[in-house]
Amino acid sequence: MKPGEILEVWIDYPMSKERIPEGMKKMGHEVIIFLFCDAAIASNNQIKPVRSDRKIPDLLKEVIDRGGKVEICGICMDYRGITTDMIVEGSNPSGLPELAALIYESDRFISLMA
Repeated sequence: MKPGEILEVWIDYPMSKERIPEGMKKMGHEVIIFLFCDAAIASNNQIKPVRSDRKIPDLLKEVIDRGGKVEICGICMDYRGITTDMIVEGSNPSGLPELAALIYESDRFISLMA
């Protein structure tokens, strides 16, 4: 597959898929992650994980630092009590119209559900 823009939609809190964007970036793809439903919790910088390798906000920050994008469903954030001062720096509260545009514009779309 030639390098292109890949959109991932996470529905739940990632427990094993958090390294996928790193591999895609190494292959030359532009990575966009959209956090939807419970995955919005992954954007909370104030989470204190039991294991240090489970600090998902740090992994999301790495995606951003490498030129990727992290979009978060704003309604999902509100429902879970997550405010903009709690989210990963560089991530963007977003919505379903933006998700629809991302799906339309991306070269590949991957939905990582439960």
